[in-house]
Amino acid sequence: MKAFVFLFATCLGGALTAHGQGLGTSQAATAEQRLAEDLGVDRLRANLLSSTDVRNNALLLQNGVGNNANVNQTNPSGTTNQAVVVQAGTGNTLGLDQNGTGNQTSFVQTGDDNQANLRQNGTTNTIVGRVTGNNNNVNVDQQGAGNQYSTQLTGNQGRYAIDQLGNNNTLTQRETSTTTTPLPGYEVKMEGNNMHLTIEQGKVFP
Repeated sequence: MKAFVFLFATCLGGALTAHGQGLGTSQAATAEQRLAEDLGVDRLRANLLSSTDVRNNALLLQNGVGNNANVNQTNPSGTTNQAVVVQAGTGNTLGLDQNGTGNQTSFVQTGDDNQANLRQNGTTNTIVGRVTGNNNNVNVDQQGAGNQYSTQLTGNQGRYAIDQLGNNNTLTQRETSTTTTPLPGYEVKMEGNNMHLTIEQGKVFP
């Protein structure tokens, strides 16, 4: 088992692509525990997101085999874009594009063969996610200003497509399933301003 770390990357005005290099690992029971012990995820994330650097910032941590992540950020002017990506397991993939100013993403995938495609275009949009399980697929597209997407998924084989187009929209998603029952899959498109939804176990709450 190898741990991969891209500790800190900055880019002024252009695209940033993050890759990893190898480190040794601890002897903790799970890949996620080993990653946290080896690299101090919470401390590193806090240091990154409190940075006053005017450039785009990215932190990429990977532990396991065959994981792949690509982070591209462009910032024409103003507040930096920031990204934290953690992947632990086998065959996980993540693509992140952030274009604009003040966008933030923090996304964790733990398990095998999970896939996330994340895009933010605009100003001060936020994605925060944690996926635990196998063969899940999350696609998120946020366009506008002040949109927020937060997800916590635990289970297998979930398929989700989330679009938020407008300003100051909020979607909170929490789904959990057993090892024998796949996660529910669905598509959500929110188009407009100031809409707020919570989806829990497939049910929608205002």
